[in-house]
Amino acid sequence: MHKLNRVFAAFLAAALSACILSGCGGTAENSSAEQPATTTTAPAGQSAVQDSGNINIPGFESLEFKAGETKQTSRLHNPAENSCYFRMTLTIDGEAIWQSDDIAPGEQVGEMELTRALDAGEYAAKLKYECFTMQDKTPLNGAEIDLAINVK
Repeated sequence: MHKLNRVFAAFLAAALSACILSGCGGTAENSSAEQPATTTTAPAGQSAVQDSGNINIPGFESLEFKAGETKQTSRLHNPAENSCYFRMTLTIDGEAIWQSDDIAPGEQVGEMELTRALDAGEYAAKLKYECFTMQDKTPLNGAEIDLAINVK
């Protein structure tokens, strides 16, 4: 019986030592915690860029388009800090009205051709970002943002 108690006591001491050495139950900082997203100052009409650790996704509050025209100019871009391609899709009520080619880091869309002309007004829209590796275009995480399209 005494031998069993000594074995149990030795086991308990070893377990307690291992726990203390590994930080079990301690208040040490959690080094594996996710980094919070950081923001940077953005130009007027554009939300701050979100940095999720690897991919910067620009957010836009609104886009300005010309009524009755399919050719539009845009400030949509892939930030130079990224190391992936973007493919963007703009939708209104689930209908894709524009999709980009693959956009390399540091490039801006510039001119875009909509699938149809829009009448004057304000439209609730979504801008979907699909991200792909530079090497073999393997899909990465993406994002979707809500924005307004102001057509004049």
